Amino acid sequence: MQNYIRLLGHALGFISVALFFFSYQRTQKSKIMLIQTAAAALSCVQYLLIGASSGFALNVVCIIRNFAFYYREKSNKTGLVTPVIFAVIIAGVSCFSWEGIHSLLITLGLVVNTVCMGICDARSFRKTIL
Repeated sequence: MQNYIRLLGHALGFISVALFFFSYQRTQKSKIMLIQTAAAALSCVQYLLIGASSGFALNVVCIIRNFAFYYREKSNKTGLVTPVIFAVIIAGVSCFSWEGIHSLLITLGLVVNTVCMGICDARSFRKTIL
């Protein structure tokens, strides 16, 4: 049974990665964020099934961040306060769920993605997805 759960987790991971690549094809920032939210939700379930609590925690923060930025985008608000707050939260969660030097790369990628989500146009934002 345990192997089937891990297999299901990895299958959800592949679907999640496919959604991230699909979001790259969108041109509207709000649609990119919605697809990324779905991909992050699948990643949460994947990490939960395979026992990766660090990835689970970071993706929960990313889901909350994506909703916050989605509604911020819809109301045409700008500024650096929201990106900085979420970047600090991501860095904090990464510190508490540290699993080695590779955690630094993930944290750096998420922080860059968060800042670009808040201040860049859709074209520049898409570059941070990959």
